[in-house]
Amino acid sequence: MLSPHKITSTDSPLFARVDALYAQAFPWHEQREAAAKTEALNDPRSALEAWFDGEQFVGMSGSWRLGEMLYIEHLAVDGTLRSKGYGKILLAELLTRAPLTVLEIDPLTTEIAHRRLRFYESMGFIANPWAHAHPTYHQGIADHELVVLSYPQGIDAAGYQRFNEGLCGVVMGLKQPSP
Repeated sequence: MLSPHKITSTDSPLFARVDALYAQAFPWHEQREAAAKTEALNDPRSALEAWFDGEQFVGMSGSWRLGEMLYIEHLAVDGTLRSKGYGKILLAELLTRAPLTVLEIDPLTTEIAHRRLRFYESMGFIANPWAHAHPTYHQGIADHELVVLSYPQGIDAAGYQRFNEGLCGVVMGLKQPSP
């Protein structure tokens, strides 16, 4: 069983370790800027967590509680520990936190994206048919298209709208949802 350690400040001794994995695991256009990281840490709906197997740091998650929904914004396992089952264990722990969990993956244009989809499907996620653009993390670049997955069931149009409003309004702090 893995143990999560919630990070509430950039001054936390674990923040640098989690932030280094975050920077390594996600492309720049999928990363929050420094001020946005601090804002997220200050929001009680947000949980940035370092995950450990005993004393061994294995990964990180960034998630948001949006009503009855858990949105997993970021999830990464230390590259030296991949293919050892930690991703499944970490994700299984997160799935116990809410009756509905939502996350996004890249469009299915590469083999890596297809492998990610197969991983999430093996955990019970459903790919939803809604056209979706994640709001940009950086001024001057466009929103990026992603595929919305949900667990344990798909989401209807109203459920997608609730998710997108939470993503845009709460997670990204925008006044209007992306189209």
